[in-house]
Amino acid sequence: MRRRGEQLRLRLPIVVVAGVALATACSGDGGSDPPTTVITTTTEVDEERVDDGVLTIGALLPAGESGVREPLQSSIEAAVDAVNEAGGALGDDIRLIAADEGESSVSASQAIEDLVDRGVDAIIGPASSNTAIGALDEAVAAGVVTCSATATTIALDEFPDDGLFFRSIATDSLQAIAIAREAQATGASNVVIMHVDDAYGTPYAGAVAEALGNDIVVETIAIPVGTDDLADELGRVAEIAPQVVVSIGSGVDTARFLEAIGRAEDLAIPTIIVNDAARSAATRPVIAALPSTVRSRVVVIAPQIMLREGADPVQGAPFGPQVTDCVNLLALAAIQGDSDSPRVIAGQMSSVSGGGAVCTDFATCALRLVDDQEIDYDGPTGITDLGRDGDPSRAFFDRFRFGADGEDIFEREFAVQA
Repeated sequence: MRRRGEQLRLRLPIVVVAGVALATACSGDGGSDPPTTVITTTTEVDEERVDDGVLTIGALLPAGESGVREPLQSSIEAAVDAVNEAGGALGDDIRLIAADEGESSVSASQAIEDLVDRGVDAIIGPASSNTAIGALDEAVAAGVVTCSATATTIALDEFPDDGLFFRSIATDSLQAIAIAREAQATGASNVVIMHVDDAYGTPYAGAVAEALGNDIVVETIAIPVGTDDLADELGRVAEIAPQVVVSIGSGVDTARFLEAIGRAEDLAIPTIIVNDAARSAATRPVIAALPSTVRSRVVVIAPQIMLREGADPVQGAPFGPQVTDCVNLLALAAIQGDSDSPRVIAGQMSSVSGGGAVCTDFATCALRLVDDQEIDYDGPTGITDLGRDGDPSRAFFDRFRFGADGEDIFEREFAVQA
């Protein structure tokens, strides 16, 4: 076995697990809304996995037609290659095995089982919040550490993960704080939160209301799932006459909300703040068809999922920074713990992301660990910091508006801390 810092010229191929269907990614849209069931786990954790000195990472990839699979796969491969070119982890190259996540928690669970059978120590994924909720039990039962770069839903905040599940993407809990900050910045004294009445929208709306604090009068209006007639709900909005309306829902939900607001000729809302799902394909035609007087008042608050100026192809791709963070954090945690045991890696994940000397790339961070220095890995965004719960405690958010054709018009970025 080679020592740390030496490079292995031969590359292990990426193995794609066959026979599993493709899936969608992220949260809040495209069938990815969390189910309305309560999260529980009844599985028992298996015995500790054998530490064989080789960090093996499994990658769960979403459906090819989702538009997310290709950039995710490219980002994972590039991040693993960068680690291996810098000397790998534990004196050897990272081994990468890819699997199709599928379109359901059943297929995702099967994919996880296949990865576990192939000896993975860690998994990057699941991509979809919905499948994550239904399939994480499989990874927890196997004692495998998991890092998702895309699943944002609040429903995963309290998942009984036995300390094995981490996220590098800004969660909806953190996005709720960002949305509340945007509403507060308007100087509004009263805010209405319109939300889809399901396991995605209801807790999300509650988090926004809590983040708004006691100095703002907040009214929440729940919209039944699939309802197109919003006359009663918009009548309540008119009676309240809020200075800000916050819309929480999937892309399809947001399209319905905005379309109804656009048709309500007598409804004057100074500012309409929508969550990141508003940027989905489902909303584009609706936004383009809105009266310009309504469209100009719509503001989108979304987690920053790519870098812009001067970014390389990986970090400029959707979820590129978050994927890079997952790979680097897993590898650095393995080095700091001097083990590929999932339990050891999980115990080091938060530690390597804060509290020591700042470093933003794997190579620099790894050299410091070899010199027995404590590190603060800050990743491509320069702000990576996992809290004790395994979720980011800080993140950048983007503020968008929409153009006449429904296209994004980026305005600025800002940081939020939990």
